[in-house]
Amino acid sequence: WLILALASGAVPFAEAICNKFDLEYDLLFMAAIFAPNNDECQIAKVSELNEIVIDQNLVDSFEITLDYIYGDAERKYQDKLLNNQSQYRKSLPLTSIKDRNILLIDEGCETGLRTVCAIKSVLAHGARKVSLATPIIADDLFHQLEKMLDDVYTNYKIKDFIEVYYYYESLERFKKKEVKKILENSSNYVPFKGEK
Repeated sequence: WLILALASGAVPFAEAICNKFDLEYDLLFMAAIFAPNNDECQIAKVSELNEIVIDQNLVDSFEITLDYIYGDAERKYQDKLLNNQSQYRKSLPLTSIKDRNILLIDEGCETGLRTVCAIKSVLAHGARKVSLATPIIADDLFHQLEKMLDDVYTNYKIKDFIEVYYYYESLERFKKKEVKKILENSSNYVPFKGEK
């Protein structure tokens, strides 16, 4: 198994799981694409593996062109995703996922854009089996993902989901420096394993 953390907030979860079960992990970097003139309305996601998932209902509602989405995806790839690879992985590519069982880890799933983008990315690059582990998930999303994944592990399926952080009594939001420190000190983070 290879664990893929889907966000920096998922790194402590991935680290804990890998320590307990003697597994290894990597980060799968993704960037949000927002509607023009609305930096709070996420309409798509792009992964470092150049896979894009689009919320077609929003795109149709706002009459957003594919040229806009793909153009912004290319900018996000160049500006954000390559920068993340450099900062968190010393510019190394994602650990090979071909013919591997993949467990996606996230601190919570509300809309599913990030999760579906991750699923599309790993399947397009040859993953054998794909599962998801998340403490909380929107109930309707759980049932959609159940059809796409081999397994979905969760503690709570929530109807009328508000947002991930609403359901945590406290969920520490780590700064980049803190996440890097976890990764650098990890014996399970694949990109840095050869350095120890």
